[in-house]
Parts: sequence; structure tokens; C-alpha cells
Amino acid sequence: MHDDASVFWENVKKEIKNQNTTHEWVAKNSGISFNTFQGWISKNIYPRVNEAIRIAVSLNTSVEYLASGAVQNNKKSIEIICQHLPQIQEHLDSIKEAVKNI
Repeated sequence: MHDDASVFWENVKKEIKNQNTTHEWVAKNSGISFNTFQGWISKNIYPRVNEAIRIAVSLNTSVEYLASGAVQNNKKSIEIICQHLPQIQEHLDSIKEAVKNI
């Protein structure tokens, strides 16, 4: 990871653009004043952890992604969930049938 916050802010800007939103919206939605938000960007300053979390939540992403650009690979977890879906559906159907017969 870089010592400066440039990666964090470049990823924030990329997400803002990809999501067709604005710096103003992210700041407001994160509970951060726009001037503070812009100051961090222009001075290349990391926000505090709680503020970085709120920015990530506003952008529907993770702090890890914003700070490093790393995207978590969930393929294995998704495969496991998909394997269990038929059993889950059967269980839900049996519950539905049991409730219907009450």
C-alpha cells in the first residue's frame, strides 16, 4: 500500500464517476462537510477510519477496495451457496406447507 492517500482518493473518484454521482452527494451521504471532503482530496489526506467506512458505504464498496484497489474474490463462496440453494428451497417449501396446514 502507498504511504499517501492518492490510491484511496483515485478509487473514490473512479467510483463516483462509475456510479454517475457527485463529490457533493458522497460527502453529504457520508455525513462529511463538502469542504472537508474536498480538502482531504486536494491535500491527499486519508480520512479517519470511521469516515472512510461511511464513504465506502455511500459508494456501496469496501474500505479495502478504496484503499488498495483490491477486489475480494467471492467466487468460492458463491459456488457453495449455489450448491446449497436447492436444499434451502426444499426446506422453505416444507415450512410453507407446515404453516399452511396449521
